[in-house]
Amino acid sequence: MHENGQRIGEMLAEAIQELARTVEPRADAALRGDGEAANGQVRAVAGDDGRLHELHLNPRVMRMASEDLAREILVAVNAALDDLRAGLPGLEAAELTDPQGLAKTLGSTHADVMRQLDEFADGVELVVRRLEE
Repeated sequence: MHENGQRIGEMLAEAIQELARTVEPRADAALRGDGEAANGQVRAVAGDDGRLHELHLNPRVMRMASEDLAREILVAVNAALDDLRAGLPGLEAAELTDPQGLAKTLGSTHADVMRQLDEFADGVELVVRRLEE
């Protein structure tokens, strides 16, 4: 294979490996977001999957009007999601992607690129041999 084609393949493989490392579960504490409202009486925890994992309600908040309680729950959940996003560098608020799906797509693309580069290099070698004859 041509050395430039090999370098492109290596760079793509490195990018795929780096992406895979970003989606591997962490050995330490999992990424999470915490939020609270109503002076800490409503607490929410969002997980690294972007979903609500915990919702804690102090029994005292059950005395609130349902509309007020719903508003406080929304405040706590949104605060937890904001906290989660703040822990993900480079993530815009509206930008939630599937890194595992992206890694799979890049892996497939890498295989296709390497196959095409091999075919191209073989064609170039054939042309060079014919010119040398």
